[in-house]
Amino acid sequence: MAALDSVVQHVALAIAAFTGIYNFALLVAGAVRLRRADGSLRGQLRWTHSGPVPLPPGWSVFALVPCLNEERVIANTLRCLLDGQPGVRIVVVDDGSEDGTSRIARAVGGGSITLIRRTPPAVRQGKGAALNAGLGAVRAHVAKEGLDPGRVLVCVLDADGRMTPGAASRVTELFEEPAVGGAQLAVRVRGRNRWALRLQDLEFWALSALTQFGRVATGTVSMGGNGQFSRLSALDQVGTRPWSDSLTEDLDLGISLAARGWSVTSTTHAFVSQQGLTSPRRLLRQRTRWYHGHMSALTRLPELWGRQAVGILGRIELTGYLLVPYVVTLPSSVVQHYLLLRALSGGGNGMLRLVPGPVQLDVLAWQLLTLTAYLTSALIYWRRTDDLPAWKALCWFPAIMVCTYLGFAAGWCALWQIVTRRRRWAKTEREEETPLTVEAPTTAGTRAKPSAG
Repeated sequence: MAALDSVVQHVALAIAAFTGIYNFALLVAGAVRLRRADGSLRGQLRWTHSGPVPLPPGWSVFALVPCLNEERVIANTLRCLLDGQPGVRIVVVDDGSEDGTSRIARAVGGGSITLIRRTPPAVRQGKGAALNAGLGAVRAHVAKEGLDPGRVLVCVLDADGRMTPGAASRVTELFEEPAVGGAQLAVRVRGRNRWALRLQDLEFWALSALTQFGRVATGTVSMGGNGQFSRLSALDQVGTRPWSDSLTEDLDLGISLAARGWSVTSTTHAFVSQQGLTSPRRLLRQRTRWYHGHMSALTRLPELWGRQAVGILGRIELTGYLLVPYVVTLPSSVVQHYLLLRALSGGGNGMLRLVPGPVQLDVLAWQLLTLTAYLTSALIYWRRTDDLPAWKALCWFPAIMVCTYLGFAAGWCALWQIVTRRRRWAKTEREEETPLTVEAPTTAGTRAKPSAG
């Protein structure tokens, strides 16, 4: 056992070193960038109550909204787009819905949207296929109107997504830099009065958002499926079908853009909100799909390192990001419990010790290190949000462990699917939403502004 104990200790130290160098460095860099941009970690929230902003002259933005049985949410999403993003043209792609999605989209959007109804056998082949179909309509509009693809942005918005008012206009500022090919908005989860949704918001709004802002420095911000913007000329360079059939077509697109020398960035002047999941089964299924796509993307490392267009810092950062499931998530799930069991069984006397004394005291010291990390996460989240007092954030921090174990479970489920060559694209299910009300206009061309949540 001594030899195995030694191996496990060295693996644990390697995990700690990787986490400290990669994850912690990005978190700190993101916090510094956010404070410089908005004055505080909470400053980004002010855009929730901002007003609609017209698109700058010379810019065109098309919003692709892929739908599959989205009658529960599509009306609110389209209202928010029409009222909060003036000038943005909307393309709804109905990927074979069996409910009233298309009917509701027509009723809400009228002649203001382009509705594409896909039919068998081309339907339900994944989100990437639906987005590529919508992109065909965008390219047709661009060609017909003689628009410059370098000044056309394609926004991907999930059927439950709500961007802050004027988000599309503010994002165009990022693309004034010619090297920028993509941008990703930070994400909030609505309905944060429920514990599962609060935990998902903590994960997206605090930890993920800050590390994403840290990745701005290397131009390798990870593309997400909601609130994603791409320059049309960059998509054209990727190919006729830029979104792949990967289970994480968004991550795959980001890698494709980086491989061709485009940078992907983010902004603190807008964000997007979405529903979360309350069912443990659905949440695990969603995260398993994410991990499956993330872990499968490791095969693209040779492409990244073989292309001179990718900067060295970008290659290093993307490599670290793609390795996280393999060098942190999966090993941690084994090492953490091995060390704990060896210590509690009294067989860990020869193992790495943090404090002298009984083994149980050393176990407590190790656990305190973990709890300190959870406590730090809770405090960061408190500084990022305006709807949770400090004492409640402190009460929440032990529950953050749920996110860790969810990652462990999803990682192993994804690995099993990869090994057994099982691949299934499972759509995230939505909850029924209360319809957003739109007040009668007080002046010509003025409409009420639904909240982004």
